[in-house]
Amino acid sequence: MHFNELSQKWGIAITGGIASGKSTIAESLRQRAFVVIDADQASRLVVLPGTEGFKEVVTYFGRDILTPSGEMDRVKMRDIVFKSPEKRIALEQIIHHRLAAVSEELLQRENLFQKPRIWFYEASLIYERRRAGDFSQVWVAYCPRETQIERVMARDHISREAAEKILEAQMPTEEKVKQANYVIHTDCDRKELELRIDRALESLTSAPHVRKG
Repeated sequence: MHFNELSQKWGIAITGGIASGKSTIAESLRQRAFVVIDADQASRLVVLPGTEGFKEVVTYFGRDILTPSGEMDRVKMRDIVFKSPEKRIALEQIIHHRLAAVSEELLQRENLFQKPRIWFYEASLIYERRRAGDFSQVWVAYCPRETQIERVMARDHISREAAEKILEAQMPTEEKVKQANYVIHTDCDRKELELRIDRALESLTSAPHVRKG
């Protein structure tokens, strides 16, 4: 089985806006023994010192984006790409076409190719990168915009104005909800969220694999 087939038959993407609850859902799924690939963590592997991705980033952005220890300074890079859409696109192009190879390696380690089963891919830019068709289903984590703002302010220790600017730069979560195969509302306590994740998983049990249609 090739990677594309494994992804389209058995892979479920988990996406949503910033602070919408994606990572909490992913954590719960891992605790239930599902394989979950974190696209953000995988992207870090792509730009580790010595990799081709790292070399390309340094060539494009210069050595000023490195920490004293020679690694990519993610805080500095985040500030750069937030202020420049052109540079954000450049960084995404460097990283994202390498993510498939990293993801395939991670799935090989979990024996998914030999014994296919449901697995999950947590990523923010599924719809923005037109990747919905790469997966069997797309689940969207959703909470009201005001909840997102409050969560970002508390998590990143930033002002309301700064949090609102981050949200304004992203695709509205409501647009993602319209395209989703399943929506998990995360504006609840953890016990209720676990029940909602249970219901999402139960929706998959009626088919030999999860692809619709």
